[in-house]
Amino acid sequence: MDVMPLKFIILASGSKGNATYLEIGTKKILIDSGISLRQIQSRLNARNIALDRVDAIFITHEHIDHVSGLIAVVRKYKSTIYMTEGTYHNLARIIKENLEQANIQLLKYDSPVTFSDFSVEPLVTYHDALEPCGYKFLENEKALVYITDTGYYPQVAFNAIRNAQSYIIEANHDPEMLLDSNRPWQLKRRILDDEGHLSNEDSAFLMANIIGDKTHKIVLAHLSQECNTKAKALEIYQEVFQKQGLIFADYHIECADQDQPLKEIEI
Repeated sequence: MDVMPLKFIILASGSKGNATYLEIGTKKILIDSGISLRQIQSRLNARNIALDRVDAIFITHEHIDHVSGLIAVVRKYKSTIYMTEGTYHNLARIIKENLEQANIQLLKYDSPVTFSDFSVEPLVTYHDALEPCGYKFLENEKALVYITDTGYYPQVAFNAIRNAQSYIIEANHDPEMLLDSNRPWQLKRRILDDEGHLSNEDSAFLMANIIGDKTHKIVLAHLSQECNTKAKALEIYQEVFQKQGLIFADYHIECADQDQPLKEIEI
């Protein structure tokens, strides 16, 4: 099989909106569509990419920061939307009523969607949504794992995401910053819960247990703007990796932004 390029750009990541753009061979794909179509196009233009089509959109879950731009994208590009049945049923009514059933493909955990030259595997995540998921994009021997919006990730599932070339992984908050914040206690509990969000330390320990000799890129995603900083997330990762006997610099770790796209990354 010919080796095709697998490229991605994180366009937005955080509680105000999420969207990631992928190119796998000739296919153009979005993971989530939680910012406006205009912003998606503008941020791709900033990276010298003109968006002429979107072949597929993979939705992680139904929360508005992941689907707010979905209707506009689908209307323009007639994209096929992939999501779990639970996510579909729990979409906001106004979104569901404006989607064509023919454009929707329902997913099941651990049942890959196979395209001509690559596959996409839905992964179980743990969040206060109905049947949320992450994704593993696999082209030949190259893999990109995308996991955000999960309160934890069980050891029993590690093998499914082990030793990928690239990871987009949540590092949402620093617990001390969260507890010291002015957020309501109910929200703090939600974030800290097993169906909330990964902290920096939990994220780092997860990565330390699954990365391998093929891994060369880790992007930390969904950072809280109020309860985290890029410097804090990277500091914790460096501390955890050092304790685990890993060389932090080997994995080219950086943080995604809420308001501007990262540079294109090619696997």
